[in-house]
Amino acid sequence: MTDNPQPPRVAALDLGSLTVRLAVAEPTADGKFRLLAHRRQVTGLGRGLAGGGDLTAADMDRTLGALKKFKADMSRHGVVSYRAVGTQALRQAGNRQDFLHRVQETLDLTVEVLSPEEDARLGVAGVLSVLNPQFLTGGAVIFDVGGGSSEFTLIRPGREPVFASLPLGVLTMSQSRPLGDPPAPDRVAALKQEITDRFKAFYQESWGPLQAGTPRLVGTAGAVTTLAALQLQLRPYAPDKINNTILTRAQVARLAERLAGLPEAERARLAGMEAAKAGVMVAGALIVLAILEVWRQDLLVVIDAGLLEGVLYGLARKFCVSGSGGKR
Repeated sequence: MTDNPQPPRVAALDLGSLTVRLAVAEPTADGKFRLLAHRRQVTGLGRGLAGGGDLTAADMDRTLGALKKFKADMSRHGVVSYRAVGTQALRQAGNRQDFLHRVQETLDLTVEVLSPEEDARLGVAGVLSVLNPQFLTGGAVIFDVGGGSSEFTLIRPGREPVFASLPLGVLTMSQSRPLGDPPAPDRVAALKQEITDRFKAFYQESWGPLQAGTPRLVGTAGAVTTLAALQLQLRPYAPDKINNTILTRAQVARLAERLAGLPEAERARLAGMEAAKAGVMVAGALIVLAILEVWRQDLLVVIDAGLLEGVLYGLARKFCVSGSGGKR
């Protein structure tokens, strides 16, 4: 027998509007965790929402297939506790209960649909776990551009965070405003204007009165990290090279122009591009560029940590391992 049994293993699942993700970890004595496995699959769960307000059968089947593989991964790693969360697609879908019931019945997984505030709160916890503290001096605006929504959190020294959400994401904009392949310049210009107008209204109505000075922009999630990977021409993708990278407004503008000038198949072959995201990254680049412009910022800090890591930290605190190897 051993005096130091294996720590309990935990898992976090994120059912996003575009991507489904899994992380398996072991809690450590300091309440953090050691990552053991990370899986992701672009399933487009929210792809059909722009057309009718319901998840489509194909998107649900594809997502269930990914979750089945994730469940097998969890079993292989001996996971004893998990938390599965859903975001904008499941907040919005009229038939979400049908999908949640199928997940429960076929895979014995319970999915919690997060409110926009809890979505943002968990995302911020993940971001702060890897963000260089120097970037928090004077406050920060942490934003998460997802497939179906964009979440914003204002961090101010000595004050409670402020959360706000806008139902605008890379998948919803790509689906509702098709650009053609290759994108038609007039459609790209119209999409850019619509995105900018919506962020301006959001800023004026929900954000501007709360913000003083010029807190630093910190971006997380697929659109921002893909832009950073494209700028760095990463192949293969490496999260440690993304975290705390700086992107300038000029770099984002050039990337947006380049992406909008290529057919999807050519975008998919670019160094740093995840092929399954090539179809939504014109909208993704335009969204990030609009945020920089509306917030009047010339640069942003990129972080490849967010909701999934925030969920893991919550689980790790519950299963924190003492120095003697036991649970507490």
